[in-house]
Amino acid sequence: IRPTLIGLNNLGSTCFMNATLQCLSQTEDLANYFLNVNNQEKIINNHNNILSNLYLELVHNLWEKNEANSNKSFSPETFINVVNKMNPLFKKGEAGDSKDIIIYILEQLHKELKKPIKNYNSNNSNGKNLNQYNKMNAFTDFFNSFKKETSIISDIFFGFNETTNECLNCKYKYESQGIQNPICYNYGIFNCLIFPLEEVKKMKNNNYNNKNVYINNSSVSLYDCFYYNQQTELFSGANQNYCNICKQTCNSNYTSKIFISPNVLLLILNRGKGNMYNVKLDFTEKIDITQFVLQKDSPQMIYNLYGVITHIGKSGPNAHFVAACKSPVDNKWYRYNDAFVTAISNVQKDIIDYGTPYILFYKKSK
Repeated sequence: IRPTLIGLNNLGSTCFMNATLQCLSQTEDLANYFLNVNNQEKIINNHNNILSNLYLELVHNLWEKNEANSNKSFSPETFINVVNKMNPLFKKGEAGDSKDIIIYILEQLHKELKKPIKNYNSNNSNGKNLNQYNKMNAFTDFFNSFKKETSIISDIFFGFNETTNECLNCKYKYESQGIQNPICYNYGIFNCLIFPLEEVKKMKNNNYNNKNVYINNSSVSLYDCFYYNQQTELFSGANQNYCNICKQTCNSNYTSKIFISPNVLLLILNRGKGNMYNVKLDFTEKIDITQFVLQKDSPQMIYNLYGVITHIGKSGPNAHFVAACKSPVDNKWYRYNDAFVTAISNVQKDIIDYGTPYILFYKKSK
């Protein structure tokens, strides 16, 4: 098998979708699933699999036709036209956003491909309210519900987050009695992490001014983003929560952390409205997020970069999206600029020279 070097023709402001599809096509486990003959038969034989069938055709054109060394580019017209009809957010001929299209594609593919676990016997609460102040109970109830239906998308892209809500009224009351404060635990699913870089920069500046741990204040790193993501937030005023322990609405401390990290970590860098280049991002080809994950499946949680979508120009019709991907076949980097595919020698320099990083794809090391 050879690396796929086939481009996607721009059909009128479709660069945002082309860049996204190229990064997804270089996601090794996802490509292998759609290239598997047994899976292909299941997808084709299910008439409800509208987007899955079109994505299967896309993978066939990018990978299997690539083997025959046929066209160097092709037009994903059918895929784009159907997406335009399925979701009003994407209108034919109008500029879109890679962030919106990748979230939609992952959610729709999961919806079409999810299946119940065979012989699954859930020892859940049978409708009873579990005690969310018991961490193990809360996660078990959530996980039992999640495992009822999974897909190749959830296997690859889904991670679990843990949110805690600490009632400050209980906290002060119980601490005064020398008793541990009960904290409410909730669990959820995420298929991407969105980092607001301008807010991350503010947090970093504040910590730097307070002579905290940060040294380089000229840019934002991914580690700064992960620190921001797990900050404790005070819920007060109109954002107060009702506490089942003290039976009243109170101020509380809210925290969200990664409980179990996904196999593919999808990071979206939200730069706010206006100028996309206000905040400079320092990123590396390898990141270690061990300290940010609560339940670890290995001593070190190392992720390797294999895809980047860069943004060129201002937002709107003048924006342009380009993908840079590391082929799972030869481990070399290539730039996918619509129909044109070229080799990349210096990854970080080439990506920065060709726009600002917008979406990063990291795969967990095995």
